[in-house]
Amino acid sequence: MAELSHTPVTGPAVWRPDDAGSDPSTWRYVLDAAQQDALREAAVRYAHVELADLKAGDVRALLAPLVPLAEQLKRDLGSRGFALVRGVPIHDMDQHGAGRAFWALGMLLGTGLTQNADGDLLCPVTDAGVEYATLAQQTQARGYQSRARADYHVDPTDVVGLLCVRAAKSGGESSIVSTSAIYNEILAHHPEHLAVLTRRFPYSRKGQQAPDESPVTDPIPIFVRHATRVSCRYTRSYILGGAQVLGRELSAQEMDALACFEAIAGRRDMALSMAFEPGDIQFLNNFLVVHGRTAYEDHPEPHRRRFLYRLWLDMGDAEPWCREDMAMRRAHARFGNLGRTAAEWAVLRQR
Repeated sequence: MAELSHTPVTGPAVWRPDDAGSDPSTWRYVLDAAQQDALREAAVRYAHVELADLKAGDVRALLAPLVPLAEQLKRDLGSRGFALVRGVPIHDMDQHGAGRAFWALGMLLGTGLTQNADGDLLCPVTDAGVEYATLAQQTQARGYQSRARADYHVDPTDVVGLLCVRAAKSGGESSIVSTSAIYNEILAHHPEHLAVLTRRFPYSRKGQQAPDESPVTDPIPIFVRHATRVSCRYTRSYILGGAQVLGRELSAQEMDALACFEAIAGRRDMALSMAFEPGDIQFLNNFLVVHGRTAYEDHPEPHRRRFLYRLWLDMGDAEPWCREDMAMRRAHARFGNLGRTAAEWAVLRQR
């Protein structure tokens, strides 16, 4: 295929906070009473059911009031790239039940996957005492286990969902940026960096690979230009970690290109911020949006500390995810115990 020329992209994936934030009703959905009741029932009915044993047809029947919303969310994620669902009745559920209800809702959108070497399908995002402040720590640790500021990045799956069970005492605000808008800004003002940003970089696997697997991924580009859109994979700490594992330093040109991406993403006119409330779910398309988080201060009491559940969803053959090549889509998502379905993980655990 001939290389596509770099021209600005248009459409709903290209947004600024002034556009998206001016009318939150276009991306924020508030659950009605029937939808809340269905999630309460899921939290109870599935409390003692293994995730691998949940049947798609049964879940769809139980969550019937949420099916139209799930279809709308898939459309939003495939076009604009993000959505927020508000009103999960978290205070009527215990923490375990909230996770089960969240998983069931995720089944209406895609297929949940394991997210770490422990095989977490519902990954707890909370302060586990992990230090993440220095560059060396960032290239080794995973930010969801820390309360430090999280730089802009994508998660290595098609869609990431975050359910807020408890908010922090202060801070922990989510911030998202359209990667299509970043691409257009670089094209308009810093086109010299596009050759680097469409180049492929090996990512560190942070020691979570299987014994017979490479400690780095196949090379992954930051931007891939398609005919009418651009897709993006960007996680700086994994790129730097990959170079470190391979015993090489990124060139000055490469570092400048990454710094340009970071600088544009960090501009106030680019980022849409949202403070999670208990019962909020944020869904993001990891090819269209980068996300970050401010540092946070937690409550001293363990039962009040910030706690979110994270869900990684594979969208199967749905558009536009199915258009990505395998390195872009899965090189950093499927290795070791990561990227396994609930059924696959259930089999692996028995070995």
